[in-house]
Amino acid sequence: MNSIAARGRQDGMTYLGMLIMLVVIAFFAVVLIKVLPLYMEHFKVKSSLDSLAQDAKDSQAALSPVEIEQHLLKRLSINDVQHVTKEDIQVTRDGRKIVVVVDYEARVTLFDNLDLVARFPDNRVELGGP
Repeated sequence: MNSIAARGRQDGMTYLGMLIMLVVIAFFAVVLIKVLPLYMEHFKVKSSLDSLAQDAKDSQAALSPVEIEQHLLKRLSINDVQHVTKEDIQVTRDGRKIVVVVDYEARVTLFDNLDLVARFPDNRVELGGP
């Protein structure tokens, strides 16, 4: 009698429960697949800025802000950074230092008319100066 009662009350996940779980996992997998390249691209931007700062430290020649912007755009192009444009880069003089700021946002389509927007403000590096 005890085995008959146990057979009627089985624990486990139903097909509907598994389907809901798979839909939730698939949604988060799609979001991760869409967001991960944005952060990898952000790492490339930071790497390009650090490389620009290292080159400016190694080089004794002072570059103008326009030349610095061109060098940075070349580095970003080589690293295949697609979301940073010339308008996102600001090169200004602050006394004896040159400050390079890259402030941009990246937008990718998640589904039909639903976009993911990632903002990456205040990526900055200071060149020259004491």
